[in-house]
Amino acid sequence: MMATMSTVWDRTSAFVADHLAALAPIVLFGMFVPLALIGNLVAVMGAVGLTGGWVVGVVIVLLSLASNWGAIAVTALALDPAAGRSGAIHTTNHRFLPVVGVNVLALIALFVLFLPGMVGFSLSGIPMTQMTGEQPSLDAINGPMVLFATLYTLVLLPVLLWLVARLSVLNATMVAERRGPGVFGRSFALTRGSALKIMGVLLLYLLVSQIAGLAARMVAGAVFGLLLGGVGPLSASAILTALVVAMVSTLFSVLAVVFLAKLYLALRDARAPILEAA
Repeated sequence: MMATMSTVWDRTSAFVADHLAALAPIVLFGMFVPLALIGNLVAVMGAVGLTGGWVVGVVIVLLSLASNWGAIAVTALALDPAAGRSGAIHTTNHRFLPVVGVNVLALIALFVLFLPGMVGFSLSGIPMTQMTGEQPSLDAINGPMVLFATLYTLVLLPVLLWLVARLSVLNATMVAERRGPGVFGRSFALTRGSALKIMGVLLLYLLVSQIAGLAARMVAGAVFGLLLGGVGPLSASAILTALVVAMVSTLFSVLAVVFLAKLYLALRDARAPILEAA
């Protein structure tokens, strides 16, 4: 499988290099702009009051949907480059709602998985927020609940990573095969025997992307802060810093989306005889 991962990465980089013209408008308007706006809006949520916060929250949700649309369009283009940008947009418009619906089901399942841990922490006596600066009394802390919630979360994290690996080609499968809820079983079938390698790639991606994003925020924030001054969420330095961070996030997002699309194609082609025989 390691050779397959190397091949998938080669196909990913080759696709991005060969289709920059087709990718650029989709990535710019469907991914970068929503991410940049979200980065700036998140910074002002706490300063616009309760009603304003709700309005900003709704706008962020809409921008997140727009960003998902862009990611699906990139997936469609990576799956079928011959169809071009217009073909990818046509496919995305037809598959957007089913893909979002399947992802909502996955998020609900994720919430259910984390629910026991969240309930445990809520009953532990430890404040969920330190906004007041108050420290909890030791007598108020429920030791068994703290232990349960902590152990549950620690055990759940590797399980969650394994599930993410098994469902890593979910969106690509939805776009390519036009399936419904049965896409979960299809994704598990495609990734059978490959989960550990995919987990390794996911961990490496998370590590590199998070470090790059943090570095971009720190460096850009320091440079723009020195040149332009201002510390407010809507200051020129804050806006420009959010744009730089959005650029880095968009770059890594595009690479991840294309990689998963090419991974789907590789897994499908490699497992086609097995799946057909079954």
